[in-house]
Amino acid sequence: MPESSDLRDPLLKSDETGEAEELPASKKPVDDLRDFTDEFIERGYHAEYANYRDGYLKWRKGDHKGAKGENDDRTHVRNKKDTFEYWYPTVSSFTFRRSCSYWTTVMYIEGCLLFLWQPLFDKCWPDVSERMLYYMAKLPILCGTTIFGCGIYMGYLELINMDTDTSENRVNLLWCNWLGLLKLLREDREDNEDSEDEHKEEDDHMGNQIPWYVPASSIAGWVAYLLGAVMYQVGNTADMFAMSETTHSLVVEWPLIVGGFCFFVGGICEVAHNRVWANLPNTLVWWTSILNFIGGVDFWLSACPSIVGEYATLVSVKGTVVYLLGAILALCMWRGEQFGLSLISNLNRVHRNSGTQIAVRTDRSTGASQVVPVSAPEKGSLKLMDEVVTPKLSWRGLLFVIMCVLCGTSQLLNLCGVIAAPWEFERGERTTLRHIASECIAGLVSVVGVHMVILLNSVNVRIPKEQPYHLLTKMMRLLLTLLTLQSVMKNEFFLEDEADKGSR
Repeated sequence: MPESSDLRDPLLKSDETGEAEELPASKKPVDDLRDFTDEFIERGYHAEYANYRDGYLKWRKGDHKGAKGENDDRTHVRNKKDTFEYWYPTVSSFTFRRSCSYWTTVMYIEGCLLFLWQPLFDKCWPDVSERMLYYMAKLPILCGTTIFGCGIYMGYLELINMDTDTSENRVNLLWCNWLGLLKLLREDREDNEDSEDEHKEEDDHMGNQIPWYVPASSIAGWVAYLLGAVMYQVGNTADMFAMSETTHSLVVEWPLIVGGFCFFVGGICEVAHNRVWANLPNTLVWWTSILNFIGGVDFWLSACPSIVGEYATLVSVKGTVVYLLGAILALCMWRGEQFGLSLISNLNRVHRNSGTQIAVRTDRSTGASQVVPVSAPEKGSLKLMDEVVTPKLSWRGLLFVIMCVLCGTSQLLNLCGVIAAPWEFERGERTTLRHIASECIAGLVSVVGVHMVILLNSVNVRIPKEQPYHLLTKMMRLLLTLLTLQSVMKNEFFLEDEADKGSR
């Protein structure tokens, strides 16, 4: 019986064929064949080829799992959808989803801080004038609603552009191909009905079957949150105007009730999407989903005074605090490059691990930067991902982002204070209006400037080592810290002075 040999050995040895040059191409030894490894690496096919090669060898050695569909398109699609480069095909798609998820969490935090301001204001300064109550309580609530809604829209924007290459196509703003999106999130493998039974056993073994409600809850969740944000925007905007009790009930109270219910539905979708009942509470996304669910319940109940009665404000504060904690945990998820947050788990399942380096190849014809997996990128033709995009956010950087959001919230309240009490800036009959305009411009510049720093911190998440950039970055952080302290003190002094004037 012939001696067994390694399947990876050449079928023909050079010393067994005599003069290889005299043989026809079909009989030449394997050693003379061209090695396509370098070309596969450059084109980004090497990982898929390696998967096919390893599975084929298993089949040749008698492994029954390797024989089923090894050269089938279904197998390649399934393997590919678990890879980083499938969900982030280009650097543009990576930075787009990174930016959307970043601003979603940041605006959630800022919106919650503004929501918490009204009950704090009512508790600490109960005897202020109607004008102060209007501009220092209602106006911040309206600003918080707008900012919170913008955060929800950024998450919705990320969802509807899941199948859009932002480097080549226009970004979807309000609508998309919903059936195509559902198919993408469901990770369909385009199986025929005749082959479903054939592959069912393998799906169960590999654990690749995705429950139908997981992708459906992703779409339903963001749509529900967006509708809730629109309803809250309508209700809180209408609340800025005087109206009859009947009209107030129609355009203020009912939109808030409907909006609260939409947030409740969004929370249910998060719980279903992440299957919290089937997983242990040891992940950030588990706690984020639970907190957002509790926040949605509280938002809905707080809009129904007939249910909670005099505890409506307390329930609202509890829901806002819970949403704030969920937003901070979502920011921690963003730090870990889980850009799907709590409603797009497809993005959270892939990451840049240490086993496979993620490199970037620039297409010379289009200029697009494409993401490719390689084990050892060629120098001069490919760049590592970390050389093109910024690294992960450090924990100190995370705290700095939260402080910047607090500073932006405080600066916005300062601007509301200028509008609420313009008499504080009277200097003379001829210059009063100019002083007020100057203070408004200064407050607006501060608000915009702080948010520009927040934007900058999403791009440059680490302090550069080169001078003078290292010193400039540290001085900027020190300046923002002092500015946060100054703006908080300014708000406190301003409100204390106005309260003293009102009590006289």
